[in-house]
Amino acid sequence: MSYIVEQKIKGNIYLYRVEAYWDKEKHQARQRRIYIGPKDKKTKLPIRKTKGVHLVSKSYGHIFFLRYLAKELGLFQILKSVFPDKFEQILSLAFYEITEASPLYLFEYWQQDSFLPEIKLMDSHACSSLCEDIGKQETLRLDFFKQWVANVKPIDAVYYDITSISSYSTNINFVEWGYNRDKENLPQINMGVLCNQQNGVPLYYNIFPGSIVDVSTLHNNLHFLQAFGLNNILMIMDRGFFSTSNVTEMNHPEKKIRFIQPLPLSLKKVKELISQSKKTISNPENAFQYNEEILYSKPVQITIGKSLFDGHLFFNEKAELDQKQFFLSALLEIETEIKEQNFNTQKDAKKYIESSILIKYQAYYRWNSKTKKIEKNIKAINQYFSHLGCYLMITNNDKVLEKVEMLNYYRNKDRVEKLFDLVKNEMDGNRLRAHNDFTNHGRLFIRFVALILASYLNKVMSDKKLFKAFSMKELLADLKKIKHFQLYNTTPFITEISKKHKIIFEAFNIPVEKLHSY
Repeated sequence: MSYIVEQKIKGNIYLYRVEAYWDKEKHQARQRRIYIGPKDKKTKLPIRKTKGVHLVSKSYGHIFFLRYLAKELGLFQILKSVFPDKFEQILSLAFYEITEASPLYLFEYWQQDSFLPEIKLMDSHACSSLCEDIGKQETLRLDFFKQWVANVKPIDAVYYDITSISSYSTNINFVEWGYNRDKENLPQINMGVLCNQQNGVPLYYNIFPGSIVDVSTLHNNLHFLQAFGLNNILMIMDRGFFSTSNVTEMNHPEKKIRFIQPLPLSLKKVKELISQSKKTISNPENAFQYNEEILYSKPVQITIGKSLFDGHLFFNEKAELDQKQFFLSALLEIETEIKEQNFNTQKDAKKYIESSILIKYQAYYRWNSKTKKIEKNIKAINQYFSHLGCYLMITNNDKVLEKVEMLNYYRNKDRVEKLFDLVKNEMDGNRLRAHNDFTNHGRLFIRFVALILASYLNKVMSDKKLFKAFSMKELLADLKKIKHFQLYNTTPFITEISKKHKIIFEAFNIPVEKLHSY
């Protein structure tokens, strides 16, 4: 028994013959789909090729472009070395991630329109099988990371940070409830990414259970640094990774990982140091201009564990005022909702505070036994005000870092945030769409390969100011207009390139004549 179904994709209707059959191995009825072809909008019939006429037209420019970049970066050669039987499929799926940001079950339709002669047509099942195979080969994935890190030069400093990726699946071991950085009410995995400070290219990633906090991931991360030969580097992290044990381990003579890290303002020693310095740090002699900001700074030393570290205490008057305004407006908004309410006991007041006020503001309210009302906790508020606009960064770098140099290192940490933005927004990576561990690991690996290309693409577009003309997706969509044609049995040819295409190739140092090399 068979019948024909229609599927609408980007305004076009495609026809498939669905055939029912009995699966002897699984002992169940199943269906297979056979592609017939596009449907003619006027006749409503399948478009059939005229006998004796051979015409093939495929989108070519975006494939050539990404393939060229992969070779220039050394990514193509490393994937071929590590996955000799699968590297073309991996690259093709990575190209699809960057250009389309759509689920894998739609890959075969994109493939039919794209010039990818190296791989057979891959349906949804083939894509999932590939991801599962890659997910089972952890040794090969680690070998890829090692070769990729050795390929990226120079690596003098690195950024390390973590993001959450939410999931609806309950079959992935690492999916757990925890602090969701996207503020979603979903379980997640945590993905730690290390990227090169100089050019923002990602070096490797690691996966952690969703309940693991940032500070707990650093210990094992140091083992990966050593395994990949990243010993004599400077590591820049956020304050979420601070703990006395982490700092002590990085500063150990046998490891000696140089680092820059801001300290949590909740740390007692930091509070004391800020309290001692707050009145004097804003002296004009401590002022300096950083980009368009006026900041104040003074060198400090602080003991963590048994070691003494150099650092800089920074103060930003404008940030202090902005933070204070925002904080007070939030408190006053809460106060309008509670000022008319009375509570006879402290227990009732506490229950109301915990259920009606955001956790981060609960400490700034208390119950007054005389008035029976919930009022602002002035002592706690003043304590919060005491460190506004301040931040303290320490380092164990062999050379003493000047204040501007330290700020430059730390402020450029947003390169990791840009990587996370590329994954979640440009490549639709804000959800885990796999439903088992192996497929999930393979899917994330392919997404990481895509991220390497996307990050380089993003950097060049930023450096050459191409974002003034188009977004990354618009650039790739424009290149897609370059077609690979073959008429009858003649020699294939490439369609003409526009002025925009020439500007893009020039920005990426790609000779136009290379278009015929693939």
